[in-house]
This record gives sequence, structure tokens and C-alpha cells, in this order.
Amino acid sequence: MDLIIDLHCHPSMKPFGRSFKTDGRRQNARPSSPACAWHHDPPTKLDKLLNFVAGLTKFRQSDFTSGRAGGVRVVVAALYPPEQGFFVNELGTGPVGDVVLDLATGLGHQRIQSIQHMQDYFLDLQEEYAFLQGLDGQAVTLPSGEKVRYRLCGTRAELEATLKEPDTLAVLLSIEGAHAFGCGMDSGQHPAQRETILANIRQVKSWRHRPVFITFAHHFYNELSGQALSLSGKVAQFTDQSVGLDLGLTELGHAALRELLDNTAGRRMLIDVKHMNRRSRREYYALLDSEFAGQDIPVLASHGAVTGNDTDRHLFWDFEINFYDEDLLRIARSGGLLGLQLDERRVGSPAALRQARGHTQRRKILYHWAALVWNQVQHVAELLDQHGLFAWGTLGLGTDFDGIVDPINGYWTHEELPALSDYVLMHAHNYLTGPGPQRLQLPTNRAVGAEEVVNRLMADNALNFLLKYLPAGASS
Repeated sequence: MDLIIDLHCHPSMKPFGRSFKTDGRRQNARPSSPACAWHHDPPTKLDKLLNFVAGLTKFRQSDFTSGRAGGVRVVVAALYPPEQGFFVNELGTGPVGDVVLDLATGLGHQRIQSIQHMQDYFLDLQEEYAFLQGLDGQAVTLPSGEKVRYRLCGTRAELEATLKEPDTLAVLLSIEGAHAFGCGMDSGQHPAQRETILANIRQVKSWRHRPVFITFAHHFYNELSGQALSLSGKVAQFTDQSVGLDLGLTELGHAALRELLDNTAGRRMLIDVKHMNRRSRREYYALLDSEFAGQDIPVLASHGAVTGNDTDRHLFWDFEINFYDEDLLRIARSGGLLGLQLDERRVGSPAALRQARGHTQRRKILYHWAALVWNQVQHVAELLDQHGLFAWGTLGLGTDFDGIVDPINGYWTHEELPALSDYVLMHAHNYLTGPGPQRLQLPTNRAVGAEEVVNRLMADNALNFLLKYLPAGASS
């Protein structure tokens, strides 16, 4: 595997958080600094034990040094102003609560206090963008002595040029949660103002490196769209997601979607339907069918998994934050993508997770946890084939690394992605050389080899998508 693309990760979230303590919200050029996106903090044995026992991910997963070691050449970095619902909750906002929150998020006490006192998500969004701009194109020397850099890309030409530079990582931008435009902070006492939200959207669309897409909803109600239930375990015990869970798109949400999808001067921002609840997704599809009929607008889910159907639901996590067959067909028919998320809370049913955990030898751990990823690929392939569609062109990788996820065992960081590629290849080979092709109706789907299936998953489908929907020339 020469090229790996991650459609959704958070390489700047932890270093940006640490900059509140060390560098005054500026990125440090030294990889030894926790406030640097190149800072390498791989999981220790204790870190892995904490993750296994408590689901805590204290280490960094998508730092650019890990990506360099893992052959990741393109990332879509999700800018994310953390929602106050995480940090102003039943734990309180005192020292004890902050310690617990830092343990869960790794953002640092100063960053947590900043979020607790935040007045405007939009200002935070701009600051995280500025943080990434700080080292854009600058050479950094890794502890190994290797000189590397990352380059922010806003156009197809910039992405293609960066891929020709072997020592340079291409970084595109997305936004996770439309609350980032300044809504959803206090809808009861201080509801969002329509003109402010639309003006903020227009401002982001004018950025030098315009985000490719935006995850429209997130964990808490943002006054635009109903969200899917996403939190579980101990986190759900002290946070309240209930507001918005049963709502669809609001009037303000429709206005925001129209502004984002407006393609004046080629400045459309695509919509990522992850975190929207099922009702909101259906209402969004209806908007596309009515007001944007005939336009080339792909349905994208940057990070997620499938719910399965009556024949294989026992393998999957059947909640509406994952994607039903109707969503998968909509994505495929629109030329969109689903980025598979490497979070064990999403990729398998409790029974499937128990089976994957029942191994101690490393190669068996890697093989059986990769099976959870292959199950997703197989489900999508057979579904699309049944509906006369190409089976292998709709999936990519959207790890959600550093997004406070519980990674599937053995695949802790970007550094392990080549191993994931190898073990998914084993499952693809077993399927395609065994009885699997007999379950596929279309000759074009049966003719694809295991290598192509995995190359498409790890990079090719995402690259084709990005090259098609990025603006052609230089951003202005």
C-alpha cells in the first residue's frame, strides 16, 4: 500500500488544546512540544491497558509523525470547537471535574477551562484554523533527523502538487459540527441569529483553504438539525444529549444548508450526514431532491459504519448514528462516500466485539479485529450489487482518530494502518477466492480482485472523490 487517505481525523485537536498552556495558541515548530501537530506520543503498554479496561485513549493517534510512519499521505483534518455540553455538566466546572475531563479527552486543563467559558464557537473555529496555518509549508526536523512538512490544500491543483512531494503531507480541512458557525450554545436564552450564522458561513467559504465538507450535526442540539444519540458508557452518565434527538431540520437549518450548498463562484461546501439523526438525513435528502435536483451533490458520511439488515444485523451496531441500507444506496447513487470509522463502539455488535476480543496472539488480534472492518465492506458490496450498482467504489477510511474514540484493538494510530490494509486484504482474498463471488450478481463486481478492493478502501475511492469535488485552480 503506497498511499493511505484518512477522510476524517483530528490531528490538531490535542496540540491546539496544549497550546493554551505552552505557546499562547500558536503551534510550536518543535516536534518535542505537545503543542505541535508532529508531536509523537504512541501508546505505551499502560495506555493500551487503560484503553482496554476503561476505553480511555490518552495517546495520540493522528499526529503527523504517526501518519508519516504509516504511509498516510492525505488527511482531512476536522476542525472542531468542542461543545460545552461535554465540559459543563454534572461533574461541575471545578478542579475535580476538570481532572476527569482531561483524563477522558487529553486536551489539558487550560483548554478545558477555555471551553467552559467560551462565548462563541465561531471564534474558536477560526483560532484552530489559524493554529494549523502556523506551520503550513514549513520544514520540521523529526527526532530521526528526517525533514518533513505538511501543506494545507484547498484545490485539486494543490493536492496533486503536494502528492508529488514525497516528504510532504497533504492536509485538507473539514468542520465537525455546524455549531461552529456560532449556534447551539444557549438556544433557550440566546437563540442563534440567522444573519450572523449565514454571514459566518460565507466567511468560511471565503477562506484560503475552504473546508471540503462539514459534518452538519454533532453530539448536542445546534439549532439546525436533530442529532443522533452518540454517547454511551460513563460519558453518557454525566452529559445530556436529549434535546434535539427527535427533531428534524429547523428553518434555520434549511437556510444554513442552502448557504453551504450555494455554488456561486464554485464555493460550495459539501454536507457530511454523520451525526444527523435518521429524520434529519431523510429531510436533507428531500431538500436535495427538490431544490437541488439535477445538481452533482454527493451524499457523504466521512466516518461511520453500517447497521446491517435482517440477514446480517447480528454483526453490526444497530443504532441510527450508523447507516441504514437506504443511506448506503443514497450515498452510492449520488457518487458519495462512506468513510469507515475505526471506533469499536461503532463497527460491531456486542457479540462481534466479544468474538474479536477472544485472542491474545498479535497476529490473531489483528486478523479478527480487521474482520470487523471487512464485515462492513462485504455488507456494502453485496447490498450495492443487489441493486445493480458497482460494489467497491463507495467506501473509504474515516478513522476519527484523536476524536476521543476507542480504537479497534491492534490498530491504535495511523502508524498501524498498513497492517490494517494487509489483514483486510486477507479477508478480501478469502471472500473473493471462496464462495463470496457467488453472492454477487454483476460480472463487473465479481471480476474485481482483492488488491483493488483494498486499494480502493484505503485510498483510491477517497482520492477520486477529492479530485472530483475540490475546486480546480488556486483558492483565492
